[in-house]
Amino acid sequence: MTNISDAQVNVFAEKYGSPLFVVSADSIKSNLETFKAGFCNKYPKVVVAYSYKVNYLPGLLDVIHKQGAWAEVASGFEYGIARKLNVPGESIVFNGPHKTKEELEKAINERAIINVDHFDEICQLEEIASTLGKTVNIGIRLNMEVGINQLPDRFGFNLDSGEAAHVVTRCSENGLLNITGLHVHLTSYIVEKESSDNIPAKGIKLIWPKDHEAYRKAAEKMVNFAKEIREEFGIKIEYMDMGGGFPTVEGITPYVDAIVEPIIKGFNENDLPVLILEPGRAIVSDAAHLITTVVAAKEFPSGQRAVVVDAGINLLPTSYWKYQDIEFFKQSEQVYEGTIVYGPLCLQTDIISKAELPELSAGDRLLVKNVGAYNIPQSTTFIYPRPTVLLIDGNDIRIIKKREEIKDLF
Repeated sequence: MTNISDAQVNVFAEKYGSPLFVVSADSIKSNLETFKAGFCNKYPKVVVAYSYKVNYLPGLLDVIHKQGAWAEVASGFEYGIARKLNVPGESIVFNGPHKTKEELEKAINERAIINVDHFDEICQLEEIASTLGKTVNIGIRLNMEVGINQLPDRFGFNLDSGEAAHVVTRCSENGLLNITGLHVHLTSYIVEKESSDNIPAKGIKLIWPKDHEAYRKAAEKMVNFAKEIREEFGIKIEYMDMGGGFPTVEGITPYVDAIVEPIIKGFNENDLPVLILEPGRAIVSDAAHLITTVVAAKEFPSGQRAVVVDAGINLLPTSYWKYQDIEFFKQSEQVYEGTIVYGPLCLQTDIISKAELPELSAGDRLLVKNVGAYNIPQSTTFIYPRPTVLLIDGNDIRIIKKREEIKDLF
């Protein structure tokens, strides 16, 4: 992210309040450019469709779409946001397990890419196609074993069991749905198989960044499946959507090779499908920081140092999965010690981080770094309202989301 000085942190906090999210448009633009270049340098047909669920603030999305990125949406709600931002339907990838009949009809009429998740959605689309009196193009989401130790993948059709092949057979026989694409998304949050406890949270594990070889296995299996259905049914796959879950853009090269090499090897040069990618975290994670203020300093009987700040897990829910990276700007000659950083919520679990920090006092500012992914859309008004979100775009500084107040609740 564009560097924020100690002086800026204090000026922003005093002018716009604390806590305060600060988003860098320059970082978003740079991340998109680096990500797309990494794939375009190795593959001729690339589409980058930004994953809305990661952060769908309109001011942020406006920056992303001006760079030419498509929209990847996982609900009719997100689809509506994209259309309100004037993203054409043909530049929207519509995913997710819950799409209403009305939403599907709209997406079909607007020529969006629809990746089907389950058999009930197949039935809905067959009914729509029959009513329209035409064949409807679809993609199908696949799930498969790629070496991630998790409970069965709830999304899409299983490739290894033959479920996906059954879908293709059905679509080929009824003539209402034309399969033009294959989709996979390797999740970053899994529920481990070994979790036998009746408390689901105990089995949840964050696997990010993932091993790039998992993407290679997925690409190889998808390519082989594309060959099989072409030979048996004459189906030509026009796009392969490899989903998201990518690491920071600086580490993208192994993932590019893992995805691109099997596709180039498996298709003739003249029949290469469009490669769709759905990055989210890689584009916005390091493009947003959170300014927060110390409200109390504590020391426990054990000697453990702690502070309470004005931003909690209501604003930073990813703190459940990993401690946040926190920076203190002022130069200090004091000894830095392990410090527990608590939020202000009346919850014992409201822990933001354990970080090496000097002795702090009420009023000191801290910067919680790289919080642009998932935190803002998953934030809540639990006990405290959500804060202002500030966008820095070159010399332009503007509010893209105002601080919530009591009147907004009513």
